[in-house]
Amino acid sequence: MKKDRVLRIVITVLLALAMCAASFTAGFFVSKCSRSERASLRWGVNTINKNYYFGEIDEDLTDTTLAEVAAKYLDRYSAYYTAKEYKEVMKSNAGSKSGLGLSYSYAEGRGVYVASVVINSPAYMCGLRKGVWLESGGFEGGAQKDFGSAEDFSKLVGSAAEGRKLSFTSSDGETYVTAKAEYTASYAYMCTNESAWIFGDAATGGLALYENVSERIDYLPDGFAYIRLTQFYGSAAAEFVRLTEKFNSLGCDSLILDLRSNGGGYVSVMQDIAGVFTDGEKPAMISRDKRGGEERFLCADVKPSQRISSDVEVYVLANAGTASASEALIGAMYCYGAIEYSDVYLSDYSKEYTDWLLTFGQEVKNARSYGKGIMQSTFVNSATGEALKLTTAKIYWPDGVTCIHDKGLNVADGCVAVDAAWEHTLPDDELKAAVGMRAG
Repeated sequence: MKKDRVLRIVITVLLALAMCAASFTAGFFVSKCSRSERASLRWGVNTINKNYYFGEIDEDLTDTTLAEVAAKYLDRYSAYYTAKEYKEVMKSNAGSKSGLGLSYSYAEGRGVYVASVVINSPAYMCGLRKGVWLESGGFEGGAQKDFGSAEDFSKLVGSAAEGRKLSFTSSDGETYVTAKAEYTASYAYMCTNESAWIFGDAATGGLALYENVSERIDYLPDGFAYIRLTQFYGSAAAEFVRLTEKFNSLGCDSLILDLRSNGGGYVSVMQDIAGVFTDGEKPAMISRDKRGGEERFLCADVKPSQRISSDVEVYVLANAGTASASEALIGAMYCYGAIEYSDVYLSDYSKEYTDWLLTFGQEVKNARSYGKGIMQSTFVNSATGEALKLTTAKIYWPDGVTCIHDKGLNVADGCVAVDAAWEHTLPDDELKAAVGMRAG
């Protein structure tokens, strides 16, 4: 966590100057800030000083905008959105997306690394998965070009119109053909050693649960089920409880919950999912703001058919990208007895991967979760539609004491480290190792 910053903004109102620096040209007053920008600034400063966890702003403002103030004074988890940007954020968080549906990076000598793939996206539907290395690509039917940088990949994808097919070749010789399109994101799926259940676009719109035998994980022991939860947005909670109903109907007695690289999302979604692991409306987490105000966020009271029994053995996979709502969910599961620390498996990255991270100046968090124990709230200016996302409180587990901010879950707590060659590998050696530990 960054050190608390107490920054005060003293807004100097000098009659007609009205907050903005000015110049005089040919005898006329020329303001560099429009009236709407001045009103936006007043709203933003008042909102920040009332709600921002890390203090107030205390500096003379001249010739500036709210966007500039946010960039200069707010922490990395806070943000300013124009009205258009905020609409796009809300649309995306609801699950309505467009494009290929993947994130990527580049490693010299290896190619483009697929870091994540959105379930139900064009990339997912063509078979691309996290951990795949792409060596070359081009338009379908045209020449393939080796990727020599991340820019090579981004330029190719950026130049493709929606619907125009792209072809990629991986390091193991597989070919993937896909095209950018609009889609409804899914956030969870479940596998056993016999079958898998995945949410896809239904013919009538929305999401429907499909059985897909080809996605099964054949090395899972009998009675085990694996559920992957990627984010806490959109239909994630509804999908999760549907899968727990399926879990119970199959008579499974062991659950592996994969929260690796799940950076969080909406608290309300986390509350609904936390209800699966409790027996009533208990606190899923507690927040405390800068004035000491406390709010308890309760676990949802779900149907018995959607609840994971206390007799079920539950294990969690986590890594350095497991953050925020994911860590809060783990806290609720721990506090209510669904898991112990020894049931949490943390990715212990290889030197090759950590050296690569350091090359790009990225922070290395090995054999631990991310450690984000603060929450953000979004405030919308009703006059303009612009919005401020502000850090507003610290998050505590249901015990009211534990806050994992800047610490995360780690092996010192009793969690188990599992070797990880990279952030994700296509064979998923971490999952295999965790299964081997439990099955053994």
